[in-house]
Amino acid sequence: MRLSNLPKIILPALLSVPAFAQSMRVEVGKRATTIPKSCESVMPASIEGPIDIRALRMEAICKGAGDMLIEYTYVMHVNAREKDKKGNTKVETTTYEVFIPTLKSGMHARGILLVTNHNGVPVPPDELEKERLRTGERLEREENKIARADAAPAAEGEQPKGMLPIGMYTHTAFNRSAFGIRRGGVAFAVDDFLETCDLTLLRREDKDGREVLVFRLTPEAEAQFGPNEKYITQLTGEIWIDAKDRIATKLMAWPRDPKASATASATTSADRPPAVYAEMMRLRDGTWLPRVIRINGADYPALFDHITTDITWTYSNYVHFSTEVEDYKLKSTEKP
Repeated sequence: MRLSNLPKIILPALLSVPAFAQSMRVEVGKRATTIPKSCESVMPASIEGPIDIRALRMEAICKGAGDMLIEYTYVMHVNAREKDKKGNTKVETTTYEVFIPTLKSGMHARGILLVTNHNGVPVPPDELEKERLRTGERLEREENKIARADAAPAAEGEQPKGMLPIGMYTHTAFNRSAFGIRRGGVAFAVDDFLETCDLTLLRREDKDGREVLVFRLTPEAEAQFGPNEKYITQLTGEIWIDAKDRIATKLMAWPRDPKASATASATTSADRPPAVYAEMMRLRDGTWLPRVIRINGADYPALFDHITTDITWTYSNYVHFSTEVEDYKLKSTEKP
């Protein structure tokens, strides 16, 4: 059950851990229509009594198929942990402020990343001020280029009907290469798990005053996976779906234990860190955006394709474009 034409935020990295800050990038795109074509015929699922799991999977995919992350600036903290052949651990941390150019429909661009802290050391104020000015200039050049480009043709007639997204899952790509040759990679996205895994209801519970449905996830036997997604076939875990908004709010998975019960709770039995983890946050206006993304190759070096780094992206300080970014352009010292 793979849906196409869903928007993506792609976070590619890295050549090596020391080069991490220089190799990070954010790629974004804006759809031509509010509702993805794949979601035009999706209807709300029933969750009272027997749950229509197939319909709920489709609904959760579409609820997270928005492109609204491009409307925000935000702070992204990246933690990369790697073990050498002697078992010694090396950690690198970098904090970025991320600025997205204003896109026209159907366009793609790269976000502008400003490093504010590296390995716990803030960028010196005078240097940071200069970088803020350069960031503002880069953002202005990019927006001028977008303004001159042709947007996707406007849809004629009524806007399509269907399942309106209320949030956005990121698609995270983590690549390793040397001397221009690809040495391995991994791709991780919540909707990929929804599309390729069977769900079994484990329980209903309350999370921060909201009811969530917690499902065991296991890969479908006949699911097709891309080269960087084959690790999914070796995992099992849990996915949480908000009962009201019907969007996946948390996912965690580990390599399968063949002795575990098919209905056992992954969170209560696992004494190891997850191999992959994703968590969403709900903003005040009801929009769901990423809070944490983790790909853990350090603790599971044989799971992914030559990826042996444990890397975590943590998102915070979301600020909507409409007011704050305008202020940022006029006053380059303002933070998102």
